[in-house]
Amino acid sequence: MTNKFLQTALLNNKKAKNTLQKGFTLVELMVVIVIVGILSAVALPQLNAAQDRAKDSVAKQEAIAAAKECSIYTLAGGTIPNGSQYIAVTIGKDCADAVSASPTGTTYKVTLTDGIPGPVEG
Repeated sequence: MTNKFLQTALLNNKKAKNTLQKGFTLVELMVVIVIVGILSAVALPQLNAAQDRAKDSVAKQEAIAAAKECSIYTLAGGTIPNGSQYIAVTIGKDCADAVSASPTGTTYKVTLTDGIPGPVEG
């Protein structure tokens, strides 16, 4: 009889502990917050740098594409491209060059020599 009574008492005691321990402790929550803060402090500057590199790449590719359009105009004739389909491209007089400026401040220039685009400067 005492054995059955002890078992019942232990089960009731265990159930009572389980009902009290339903959430995380304050220390556990603080540790998680600190870890998330450290990860975000490391990741955000890298994300911003990647976005800047992407913007520079777009500006460079737009300068190359505009120079290719000017090359087609110079070699085959037709209408002078105005660069309106690009974000920030300026086409020089008679398609002599194509200049593109990225939002980060970098400027890329492609000069055409005899209708052939040269290397990208910038």
